[in-house]
Amino acid sequence: STWVMGEDQIKCKHLTPMQEQNKEVAIRIFQRCQFRSVEAVQEITEFAKSIPGFVSLDLNDQVTLLKYGVHEIIYTLLASMMNKDGVLISNGQGFMTREFLKSLRKPFCDFMEPKFEFAVKFNALELDD
Repeated sequence: STWVMGEDQIKCKHLTPMQEQNKEVAIRIFQRCQFRSVEAVQEITEFAKSIPGFVSLDLNDQVTLLKYGVHEIIYTLLASMMNKDGVLISNGQGFMTREFLKSLRKPFCDFMEPKFEFAVKFNALELDD
């Protein structure tokens, strides 16, 4: 009976091929987002250095300004690639639906929804360069 219970527990923990594939996709998406976020922070830092007077600020002040401003900048940039239904990925070569992102495991599914809510409201302003 212990043997049967052990087999049942193993079966419950075993992922189906589709679940395993979704898990791998979610991990790859999350890793790509992390990588792109690092790139964006580097680009924002380089841009900030081009602002007159920024580099003459104390280094701690520069870091503080970047630290507290980078998320807003990334969300604003991300909004231009989003609509209510999904987000452009791979430099505009693909489109990932909002529903697909909601289907991913936590924390990623919860992470993206506020970005969509922001993007819809931000894009309604119809701002341009």
